[in-house]
Amino acid sequence: MKFTKKSWGIAILVVICIIAIPAVIFTTNKAKASTAIDEQIAAYGIPPDDIIDISELGYDFKSGGYGRIITTKKDMAKWKAYLENPKHEEDNYYITYDKNDKQVRQKKNTNDPQSTDWYYIFHYDRGEVTVNVSVFGNWLDPEDTNMKDFLALPAYSKKIK
Repeated sequence: MKFTKKSWGIAILVVICIIAIPAVIFTTNKAKASTAIDEQIAAYGIPPDDIIDISELGYDFKSGGYGRIITTKKDMAKWKAYLENPKHEEDNYYITYDKNDKQVRQKKNTNDPQSTDWYYIFHYDRGEVTVNVSVFGNWLDPEDTNMKDFLALPAYSKKIK
């Protein structure tokens, strides 16, 4: 088949459509997700200058949708004070394994936001934002009476209507 100027133009147009249309859709959805998540963060009463990003806004291929994981300066300070309290010394360590599968007890780095045990996960999918708050691996449910000790720990929590 011989390519003419017209067929080259059509081929270029098809390639542009294959690349440009998904890029525009992705960019638009990411902007919507960012706005919706920022609104939800504001609903929690978290000031923008207190936010520490653990994982910036990105697409989650596993669950579909956009996610952002944050902690706050206030939560980092409370977490550090909590772990440095002698009553909670056991929580200040985590267990890893060396190359011989021997348990190694390591102290947590309380200055690194990536190591924090207190964080907020915001997930945007199809116009809806879901929020999960995790404290020491426990997902907080404001209506669960067994969680009251953990519910008092984060600096910010959603107001229940």
